[in-house]
Amino acid sequence: MIIRDLAALVFAFLAVALPGTALLLALGVRRPVWLLGLSPAVSVGVATLVAVACAVVGLPYGPWPLAVVTLVALVVGGWRLRRDPPAAPRWWRVTRARVVWAAGLVLVLGAVGLSALTWLRGLGALSTVGQEHDMITHHIVTAYIARTGHGAPWQLMPTDVLTDSGIAFYPAGLHLLMAPVTTVLGNTVVAVNAVTVVVLGVGWATSIATLAYVAATRARLAPPTAVLAAGVAAVVAVGLYRPVFSLIHEGGILPNATTLVLTPGVLAALLTLRRSWSAAVGAGIGAMGALAIHPSALASVAVSLVGWCLGDLLTRGGARRIGVALPRLLVAGGVAVVAGVPVLAQVFGVAGGSSGAGADVGPAPLSAAVGNAITMIYTGYVPGNAGRSQVAAAVVTLFGVVVLLLARRGFGPLTAWLTWLAVEVAYATSPAAGPDAVVTGFFYHAHLRIWSHLSLFAPVLAGLGVVLAASALALRAGRAAPAVRSRTRWTAAALAFAAGLVYLAWPGVDYSRVESRYLATRYAHPDFTRVDGDDRKAIRWLADRVRPGERVLNSANDGSTFLYVERGVPIVNTSSLGNAKTPQTYRLLRDFNRYPDDPEVRRMLTESNIRWVYVDSRAPTIGAGSSPENWVGGFVFSTAAGLRDLDGLPGLELGFRSGSVSVYRLPRL
Repeated sequence: MIIRDLAALVFAFLAVALPGTALLLALGVRRPVWLLGLSPAVSVGVATLVAVACAVVGLPYGPWPLAVVTLVALVVGGWRLRRDPPAAPRWWRVTRARVVWAAGLVLVLGAVGLSALTWLRGLGALSTVGQEHDMITHHIVTAYIARTGHGAPWQLMPTDVLTDSGIAFYPAGLHLLMAPVTTVLGNTVVAVNAVTVVVLGVGWATSIATLAYVAATRARLAPPTAVLAAGVAAVVAVGLYRPVFSLIHEGGILPNATTLVLTPGVLAALLTLRRSWSAAVGAGIGAMGALAIHPSALASVAVSLVGWCLGDLLTRGGARRIGVALPRLLVAGGVAVVAGVPVLAQVFGVAGGSSGAGADVGPAPLSAAVGNAITMIYTGYVPGNAGRSQVAAAVVTLFGVVVLLLARRGFGPLTAWLTWLAVEVAYATSPAAGPDAVVTGFFYHAHLRIWSHLSLFAPVLAGLGVVLAASALALRAGRAAPAVRSRTRWTAAALAFAAGLVYLAWPGVDYSRVESRYLATRYAHPDFTRVDGDDRKAIRWLADRVRPGERVLNSANDGSTFLYVERGVPIVNTSSLGNAKTPQTYRLLRDFNRYPDDPEVRRMLTESNIRWVYVDSRAPTIGAGSSPENWVGGFVFSTAAGLRDLDGLPGLELGFRSGSVSVYRLPRL
């Protein structure tokens, strides 16, 4: 199992990193900050464009088309490198700059390792099924793309997987990377989990590190010292509850978590656009990739960029930098819009462009709103942790704020953090009711999504604060003791590195244990079970008995969706409350047990050629306030009313039962 999981992680890493890296190299991009921070988003952009091209010419999307495009980009990138090779560094020369650079890299790698360990402990194994509600959709969409080769935005996601009809758009940029990995590994769950660990585990640390590096160079720190600041920022980031663990634990909100994780890397690229037009194209493809994963990326990137630029205007040379970058930013934005037309057309067409959701929390007092935001309290459903503050993370963040104000530099990340703090506090005190609603509407007015943006800049502030403070302390020590004056820079680097190591080994490890516990409640040791051993038995029994053209009536709130995920069996419901585009999906959930006396129910069963019914009498409880036509009749939902009390109905034959899972054979009506 360990070897299989390692192999899965390798394939997932290649899928996440290689297409984007190849395109950036082909465009002439060589800056490590771009290759490290932007490549995952560009990979999603490449996958989206490949899927669109495949749909246009009638080819199935999968690992081969993506691999061919990646290989061509690598060849072009290799040709450009050979034509203009970079100067070979003399690594055998030990200099202070290289030692400091290596120290920063050690911290980044330590953060990556701790983050990956946190995830692997929470999962137990990559084959562990995520039991949270939204994972239903992530598994189905990934399996659908892998099985059918349909990956273009207008092909996703059909309400009827047998006829590929009734498209209800779902942003599937991340799933376009998961699907090729699924095809290679032959297992949807392992592929979904492997890509999740690579993006949300490894990618979070590296994305924050790249943004911190950019912030440090903007604060006039030398590149090696900027790498050290990046390392400290990465160490702080991987222990934060938001955005990664909050969104996964409290809703399985994988796409939005991914866009938030990739946003710092996209920002780092946009903030360092210089005079290369081809690099602007790469940044645009990356921005489009983030948008393809979740449309809220538009607000995450735009608001953050504006907030950062406000701070730049307050620093020396900031206005000039913005003026130089503005034409390239416009090009990057234009590329993102043009390349993202297929996605945007679905967002504003099929999906309507707005969720219409109301606020999910009530108003809080101003003091509580500010305090909760700054102290980064835990929420969620783990007893003993909810309501606790992440004190160490909050302290180093506020320390960074104070240091930057005293040093009068590095205002970009500070004003970006303050911008999102203002949005968060405005929402918490007056949810979805003020001017901030224009922004929060992109996030369905969901508090946990909005709150998470503070964590995009808190680690950057911490990294800058630690490095600048270490430099100030070393300089003061050098003035007081002439004997150490010549070693001031070494002392500063040693202090910052030591601070990063202490944070990693103490609060970092403690936070890791807590985050693993949060993950385990949805994976290794779930609080509730949607897919269990009884479902596996039922799926094995039923899969080979369903004939071509037949459908299985099911509720997607239980393990029945794995009939399609694992075996490709057509199911009626792919979403837990049915879909408004196909009314029979939820009307049958409401009325199926009335079929002996209801001709309308019999008509729907006959037209859909439903011959099997899959029922779990102990399905998890979920919220149901938004059910189509309010068919649930309440605010919570578990087992559908129409799937209860089926034993003894005329003509309905019990074919299989294990635990709470039953499968019935329906006669022809």
